[in-house]
Amino acid sequence: MIGDTVVYLKYAGTEVLFDGVDHLLLKEDDIVGLLSGEDIKDLKPINERVLIKVAEAEEKTTGGILLTDTAKEKPVIGTIVAAGSGVYGEDGERKPLSVEVGNTVLYSKYAGNDFKGKDGSDYVVLRTPDVLAILS
Repeated sequence: MIGDTVVYLKYAGTEVLFDGVDHLLLKEDDIVGLLSGEDIKDLKPINERVLIKVAEAEEKTTGGILLTDTAKEKPVIGTIVAAGSGVYGEDGERKPLSVEVGNTVLYSKYAGNDFKGKDGSDYVVLRTPDVLAILS
């Protein structure tokens, strides 16, 4: 809708000058979601995208060795905190997502777009095909 605040992919869109004002033309697929507040946790993903709060990185190895920030492995587990409404099938009907808010999921390591919440929490927005497994 006109006036909505959107979050879009980093390198998406084409910049144009129209009536002396800069604009960015985007494809719908380049839009990650609608932002209703000032924090990423307020994002409402669109279509097949989900917003995941990333699990905390392990502070030490299973053997008890403390890890530095640079040695910590990027977590690939998190909890879905918001989900899009699904995509339209060939029949014109919206297909529900295979995951839902509250699911703890395992996802592809380099999938999606990373965001930092105002409280310092890490979030990732990705497409549901990048979810590898539902853990709970």
